[in-house]
Amino acid sequence: MFNRSEIMKAAWAKWNAHFDARAHLARKLNRSDFGFYLAQAWREAKAAGMTDAATRAERIAIEIDRLKYQSSRINIEPRRRQLETELAALAG
Repeated sequence: MFNRSEIMKAAWAKWNAHFDARAHLARKLNRSDFGFYLAQAWREAKAAGMTDAATRAERIAIEIDRLKYQSSRINIEPRRRQLETELAALAG
């Protein structure tokens, strides 16, 4: 399981580093900004416990999901088939 305390500490450290690098900004807690750093800390914690194959499979799944945002002028089917084939090879 994940150590949620360490993940929260990592998120706070990232949030504080953001303001340490930008001393001219007022230190006001913005939930969306902190949420970004918290999500980043969760991703890093999750990636730390994954194997190389699992990491690659997750990246392929993300890339397949992002294909739907391509322009309609771009034919995404060949790339989708290529990614799905690679994903199936990783799972098998």
